[in-house]
Amino acid sequence: AARAAQIGAQLRAGRSVALVSDAGTPAVSDPGARLVRAVRDAGFPGVPIPGANAAIAAISAAGLAAERFVFLGFLPAAAKARRELLAVVARIPAALVVYEAPHRVRDTVVHLSAALGGERTLVIAREVTKKFESITQTTLNAAPAWFDADPNHERGEFVLLVDASPKPEAVAVESALD
Repeated sequence: AARAAQIGAQLRAGRSVALVSDAGTPAVSDPGARLVRAVRDAGFPGVPIPGANAAIAAISAAGLAAERFVFLGFLPAAAKARRELLAVVARIPAALVVYEAPHRVRDTVVHLSAALGGERTLVIAREVTKKFESITQTTLNAAPAWFDADPNHERGEFVLLVDASPKPEAVAVESALD
């Protein structure tokens, strides 16, 4: 946000500017979205250049049963907001994609299990496209044991993929989002 005015001035001066990140696709669950919004509000186009995207890479390697997914990004830190969001998406017949940091990943898995049911398949994609990448399939109930098995399992950046419920419910997405 602090750099948006400077970048706007550079664009008005006819310069080309690029937003580059060493942590995945800028502006996807990332504060870079503020900069993109400011540039677009100033009348300049945003031109995407495809690159690494942890969510899409993880989905492509997960072997999910669900044919659709809902990207949730980082879940809210506040417990009430997190519970409310998970209650809304729990019945959607799609996989849920969540980003998480190492210091919150265990708690997030516990919250996902409580809200969605522990029998649901969880794919833990850690350090996607990086040297220490690992992609593990388990259930939400069994995930804490996976973290307990090796302290390195809590290191890195995470994409948590919760497959759609194996018990399909007759619910329309519109009613789940009301």
